[in-house]
Amino acid sequence: MTVIKRFTDIAHSLRLSVLLIISCSTNASAQGPKAEPINGFTPTIRAKNSSTGATRHITVKGDDVRLNKAVSAEGDDLVRKLAKLLGEPEPQKSKYPIILTLYSKGNAKRGVKYSSSVVPVEGGGYVIDLVVDTRDGIDYSAVKQGIMQALIQERTMRTDPKINKETKISVPRWISDGILGAVQWKEAVTNRSVYELLKLQPNLYPVPMLFATDGEKLKELGKTKTDIYHASATAMILALQRQKEGKPSLARMLSQVAIFEGETEELLRKNFPALNVGSRGLQKLWNLQLADMSASRMLDTLTIRQTEARLAKILFFTLRGKAGVAKFIAIDDYDVLVGLADEERVQVLQTIRQNIQQLSYRCYPDYQPLLAEYSFIINDIAQGKVGDIPVRLQNLAEERARKLEAGERVRNILDWYQISEAKGLKGDFSGYEKLIKQIEYERKKNADSIIAPYVNQVEQLMKR
Repeated sequence: MTVIKRFTDIAHSLRLSVLLIISCSTNASAQGPKAEPINGFTPTIRAKNSSTGATRHITVKGDDVRLNKAVSAEGDDLVRKLAKLLGEPEPQKSKYPIILTLYSKGNAKRGVKYSSSVVPVEGGGYVIDLVVDTRDGIDYSAVKQGIMQALIQERTMRTDPKINKETKISVPRWISDGILGAVQWKEAVTNRSVYELLKLQPNLYPVPMLFATDGEKLKELGKTKTDIYHASATAMILALQRQKEGKPSLARMLSQVAIFEGETEELLRKNFPALNVGSRGLQKLWNLQLADMSASRMLDTLTIRQTEARLAKILFFTLRGKAGVAKFIAIDDYDVLVGLADEERVQVLQTIRQNIQQLSYRCYPDYQPLLAEYSFIINDIAQGKVGDIPVRLQNLAEERARKLEAGERVRNILDWYQISEAKGLKGDFSGYEKLIKQIEYERKKNADSIIAPYVNQVEQLMKR
């Protein structure tokens, strides 16, 4: 958030509202803190329609009454979730009102989704003026990011009565965006795949890069990189919150951050005294948090590739010889069970039946009919009804191959889309497919002719 040198620069605009004309006068500029300009967002006329939320923190102004109420409800929701994240009771009416204007008409420069400033008012006190650009439609992610910035600004101002004209009001983006990600994570509405990617490749957005990210750098990021940034920020905030006395320490930090002028490590050391705040310590803390966030949960639905990998591992039954040596037999070789007694055959097939049932709870939905057919086949094998089983197994194998191919192609399309949407990169899908094939060709070409066959065998055994 930048600091303006004088409020009179804003007063030169032809589209200043009555509020800003008052607040940016010579008298007001002599009293108010240094704050971010509104980047030309100020509408010609302030919207008359407004809606104030139940928590009395945010008043939303805009041309659409229903949209005002919807955004106001989002603000109330974030106020409550922030209090819950910090282990605090729901706060009463804010000391410094937050006025959120939905900017739907005007000639302001595009590219800035939201902007906030601290504006002095007649008679003393301040208003946090938040403007969100809605000319291209409502972007609720930008609305939430702007509201969280304003809430943290208000929190710092409320707890520090020494604000004056020299005070710089600024909240680092990684903190406000990380707090927003943390409250959304607590509600279990976040896609965890990006956290798994970041855990596997932490160099995509490590802690030093995170701390150095501001609004200008965020503008340069493509969609994929932005998602990775948000995951990195969320992991850092949750890592801090889970420390000893983490909630009150985090609350204390948010009460200082908007006016803190030192280094990030100094801010963390001040509020988390028991924490190893060195660069390596923070990176390790962040890595551990990512490992926890990317771990699979019992109710997570598997992707096509994950489902296929699990299925390939469980389609085996175990036979034990007289010496107790276990042999893993693929389901395609079911005929070795034909000579067994019915009771013994049922017992041998019990494990594979249970594994298929467990997989059905989490498998990709399109695999449900396939798993059901495998269960029917196992029941028929147990009863000795094996006449049409080879054809049925072959049909299942072909259908699985089609699904896996479709899943791989969808994954490639998504990867291509994200790459082609990134700033500074262009391309078409045919070129992307050629790249994938070229990588596979080079891998095979460079493989050692003696070692490679053994490596492939080991990979197959590991898959089982």
